[in-house]
Order: sequence, then structure tokens, then C-alpha cells
Amino acid sequence: MRSSEHGSFRVDVHAVRAVAVVLVVVYHLGVGWFPGGFVGVDAFFVVSGFLITRQLSRELECRGRVSVLAFWARRVRRLAPSALIVLAVTGAAALALYPKEDWPKLGAQFAGSVGSVENWVLAASRTDYLAAGTPSTPFEHFWSLGVEEQFYIVWPILLLLIWRFAPRRPPLMWAVGAATGASLVGSVLLTALEPAAAYFWPHTRAWEFGVGALLALLGPQSGALLPLKSQTRAGAALLGWASLTAAGVLFSPGVSYPGILAAIPVAATALIITAGADTGVLGWVLRWGPVRWLGSISYPLYLWHWPVVLLLPRAVELPSPVRILATAALSLILAQLTHVLVENRGRFGPLSRRRSTAVLAVTAGVMVVLLLVPTTGWAALQGQERQDRAVAVTLSGDGCFGAAAAWNRSCQLSGDPREPFTPATMTAAYDIDSTWDDCEAQTTAARSCVVGVRGGTRVALIGDSHAHQWASTLTRIARERGWELHLYVKGGCDFSHVRWSDVSDANQRRCAIWNDDVDRSLEAEAPYALVFTAARADLRGNPVGADPDRAAQRGYRASWGPLIARGATILAIRDTPAAGTGVQRCLDVNGDAVSRCQLSTARAFAATDYLTVAAQRIRGARVLDMTASFCRAGWCPAVIGNVLVYRDSQHITRTYANTLTRPLQRAVNAALAPALAATHRTATAEVTRVGGHARSSRRAVRCRREAQRRRRVPPDDRGAWRRACPT
Repeated sequence: MRSSEHGSFRVDVHAVRAVAVVLVVVYHLGVGWFPGGFVGVDAFFVVSGFLITRQLSRELECRGRVSVLAFWARRVRRLAPSALIVLAVTGAAALALYPKEDWPKLGAQFAGSVGSVENWVLAASRTDYLAAGTPSTPFEHFWSLGVEEQFYIVWPILLLLIWRFAPRRPPLMWAVGAATGASLVGSVLLTALEPAAAYFWPHTRAWEFGVGALLALLGPQSGALLPLKSQTRAGAALLGWASLTAAGVLFSPGVSYPGILAAIPVAATALIITAGADTGVLGWVLRWGPVRWLGSISYPLYLWHWPVVLLLPRAVELPSPVRILATAALSLILAQLTHVLVENRGRFGPLSRRRSTAVLAVTAGVMVVLLLVPTTGWAALQGQERQDRAVAVTLSGDGCFGAAAAWNRSCQLSGDPREPFTPATMTAAYDIDSTWDDCEAQTTAARSCVVGVRGGTRVALIGDSHAHQWASTLTRIARERGWELHLYVKGGCDFSHVRWSDVSDANQRRCAIWNDDVDRSLEAEAPYALVFTAARADLRGNPVGADPDRAAQRGYRASWGPLIARGATILAIRDTPAAGTGVQRCLDVNGDAVSRCQLSTARAFAATDYLTVAAQRIRGARVLDMTASFCRAGWCPAVIGNVLVYRDSQHITRTYANTLTRPLQRAVNAALAPALAATHRTATAEVTRVGGHARSSRRAVRCRREAQRRRRVPPDDRGAWRRACPT
């Protein structure tokens, strides 16, 4: 290897950091130059695996052991001061700029970021990091730092254990290679099944660190992977740089990621490191001042850029080009200041001379202090939830509570202005039915829950989260009517085989697998009398096909047909109003005049609800239109009958759903009335026919007895009997 490779500093690795952070920042700025800029994170992971393993393996070979505490302390000195300062500043700004409705989510992600488990927080909430339009917090980018720090905790212990059993480099390489291969296979499989969660899990990302670790363990022999001629090295390095850049340009958020596609930026970064080319024109570019500067500030730039991207537009309204330039400039300034005043002092200042235990203890203390903020907020949240329940109990006896106000013309639609509405905007996100945690499918496997009356009439609710939001209402109806209600629900997956124009291929596959498994489960179950379903109408686009309406009809019939054939009636609930963002912020501002917070029906139902379009054309399906419980005279209020209708931009609160029990029962009765009436007419006709025949027969018998007694008709003359006693 070249001299630069033997030292602790490598200009090519430093340049990888610069390019990686540029890819990520430009991607988040939304400029469009690098729609796949998220691959920069993969390059960071390979570099981290390479540098950390090189350091640890040298320590093992020189000393036969690794000081785990000293290693952790070095990582803390390098990473913690900048991260904690950014978190503190960002947290304070977020509280000032975000509405109360977002505070619980902000608190959870702030705590996850401080504790280096933000990746697990996002995975648990099934956040789609690459999805456009997904509400974001200024802490989400800490997921990658969480993955790195979890790697730093586990990796030195793992290498030390392997070294104690086999204190030579080859066994270490074999063990690391096996772990890397297992992680890669797991990443490919899990990305196909659960891409949103697989994006954040450390075990689906570990192989990227493992590739860098293998390069480090090759040690001085790295150059042997390629011919030693400088021109060949330069060519390989250029191929690596081109591949990494091409991934940033050609990939898009719609791809299934990480999976096997992550192998492209990982292999590109590995090729750059392995080539080790730093001479000639390429070397001049790598040593160019701006490149070296970006590499030096790559860590604080990564920390600052995402909070600035989200917070600056909330603080000041700017035209798009000005906003992009201002965001980039402010991020660079903050990164440079943090690099000079915080990062360098942590690495080279007094903190670098402190004992490892002292560094770790002080850092833990600062983390505890920061965690007091969300802990206090959580206590306040629980207090508000108790107040919400008390308000609901107080007002529920009123004939104008919740949806009753929409149907009772004597009620004020928004409710009694002297009373508060419930739930509060701060707690609305948590006003959900217990089945959201217990029954929603977490993977592509069908998952069924049973509520209501066991052994009663079999009824099912199947669909995405917009179907699931009706579970609370239907559970109450099931208990009243003696239904055994089965839930088959998965967020983002409607109950159909429709292919949607605006849904990523990865999510299309995920939902198709889930729907297939649901179909198999339903086929194995006893028939259902009723099947309720609903689906989000917006953000999916149109059904793919020359005629979207017919395509929707085919896709829904494919799922509903087998159930209808077995005697079920499909009850398709029209989607609830799309509230959009800003409704709850309006309530925070206009708490004394909540009637000001409403949206027009034109906006609330702007998207075509293809589920109801299909249900109107499929025999055996009925539409339940609940719009009258949400909107009146062309407007859909945010508060109805002192109840907050929406818990977020698209779902209704459990409290409001509970007040929809009577309206939904009326809608069900109305939808089933034609079928029941037809059944009643058929049954009545049959009874009349059978009954009339029986009465005629009895009259004929009496007539014949009387005629025979009087000897009016010969016993063997049947024609005479029919004339004397007609039936």
C-alpha cells in the first residue's frame, strides 16, 4: 500500500466522507440532483467499519487485548459533544416552532436520539424514511448515528471475544465474513418483507460495516486485491467514485432499500478504499481545499443540515430558491462553528486528557439531564389524557356530544363553546383503539384478531389504517348485535389486488404478499355474513390501467369475489375527510373559536375514492357513506360536538369514532334494507303460496266428505269430483 495508507489519515477516505455528506445534504434539500442521495449513509457505514476495525485490529495485534472503555471514551469525545449540542438547540427550536399536536412525537424521537436508539424508535413506528410527504421531525436523521453507535458498542467486544479464542488474523476474518454474509442475506429478505423497518434495523445494516471491517483486516495486503500499477489503481478508484455518484443520481426513494441495491454504493466505497489511489490528477482533486474542508466538517454538517431543512421554513417564509440557498449556507456555517468550537476541543482539548471513566460518566450525566425534558413532557401528557377522559365522561350524557351534533339540528355543530373539546391536540395522536397495537399486522403475514361476541354472527373488518380506524365503532356494534368481529388490518395496504400509480414497487410487493396471505386465511375460515372494508383515497394515485375505474373494479373484485360467492355482503365505507396538515395548529390558535377550523368538502374529498367506485359496480357490495357525520353544508369541522375529529392529518380519534356507533348502525341498516326487503318479499310469497295451497286442500277435503255423505257424486268419477269441489 501507499504511504498514505499506512498512516492514520487517508485522503481518499476523507474524500469519501465529503462526497457522502454532499449526497445526503443535496438529497434532503430537494434540489433533485441526487434523488438517491440517501446512499451517502451507506458510504459512511463502510468507512466507519474500515477505520474502527483497523484501529481495533492493530491494538489486538500489538497488545493482545482491547481496552473497551478507552475505545468507547474515544468515540464519545469524538461524537457526543457535537451531537448533544445540536440536540439541545434543535429541541428548543422545535418546541417553539412545532404545534402541540407534534410534541409527543418530538419528545419520543428526541429521547431516542439522546439515547442513540432513534433507529429503533422509527422502526417501531414503521416510519417510511424515503416516503415523500411523510411528516418528519428534526431528529429523524439521528437514526444512522444510532446504528453507528450500536456498532461501536458491540464491535470491540465481539472482536475481543473472537481474538481470545483464536488470536490470529485469519480466524478473525472468517468470523467477520460469516457475520457480514448473514447480515446481507437478512437485509435482502427483510427488505422484501418489511422495507420500512429493515431500513433502520442494525442487523440489516451490519454487513455494510462488515465490508469495511474486512478491508481493514486485509491490512497491508489490501493492495493485493488489485494490480499494483498506479494507473490500474487510479482506474479502479475512478470506477468506485463513478459508481457511488451514479447510485446517487439513478436511485430514487421508490426503490426497495437497503436490500441488494445497497451493495452498489457499498461496493463502490470498498473499491475506492481498496484502490488507495491518491496521486496524479485524482490525488489533486482529493486534496483540493473544498473537498478536504467538506470532509473535515462532514459530521457536524450531517448533524445540522436536517434540523435546518425542517425548521427554517417554519421560522421564516422564503421563496424556494432562496430557502434552498439559505438552508445550505446556514448548515455550512453552523457545521464550521461546531467543528472548530466543539468537535476539535473534544478531540484535542482538555476533554481528550480526561480519564475514560470520567468522560463516560460526564456524558451520561448530560444525557440524563436532556432526557428530563421528554420525561417531564410525558408526565404532562398523561395528566392531559386524564383530563380528556373526564371531559368525555362529563359531556357524553349530552345529546349533542360528538357525532350526535352532526345529526341533531338543535345542537351547535362544534358543541358547547363553554366547554373544552376532547381529546386535546397534544394527546390526539394517542387517542387510538387498543387494537392498533395488538392486531395490526407488523409483517406481510396475515394477522387476525377477534373481538365482540364469540360464537356470534361472523363479521370481518379488512383493510388499511383507514379501515382500522373503524374498529372501535364496529367493536361497540358487535357487542350490541352479537357479532364475532374478525380484524385483518395492515397500515398502507388496502384489501384489494389493485396496482396503484403512486405507490412504490416495494410497498406494492409488500401489500400484494399480505393480500395473498389474507385471501388464503379467509378461504380457510368459515364464511362471513358481513365484511367491512375501507381504504385511504388520497396519495395512492390512480389504479394502473387504460380505464382506472375498470382497473379498480377488477382489483377489488379479485379480493371480494370469493367472499361474496360464499354468501358475504361487502360493506365499503367511504373514506373519511382528508384533514391535511394545519387543522390542529388552527385549534391551538383559535381555542375559543374552534368553528373557524374547518375545511371544505371539495378539499376534504379531492381524491377519487376508487373503493366506493368499485363497490357501486360489484354485485354483492354496498357503500356506506358516512359523510353526513363529518360535514355539513359543504364544510367539515375539526371539532364536532366538543370532540376533536382528527388525531392527525388523515385518521379520526377513537373518541369521535365511538360517537359514530348509531350513525354507522343506521348506515348498515339502510345499505342492507334492499336485500332484506327482497328476502322478505320472497319469503312472504313462498309462505302465501304454501299457505294458500294448504287452505285449498282443506276446503276440498271438507267438500268431498259432504258430497259423499249426500251421495251427490259417484265415488269413482274424478271429473265430477273436480267440478263439484274445485280447488
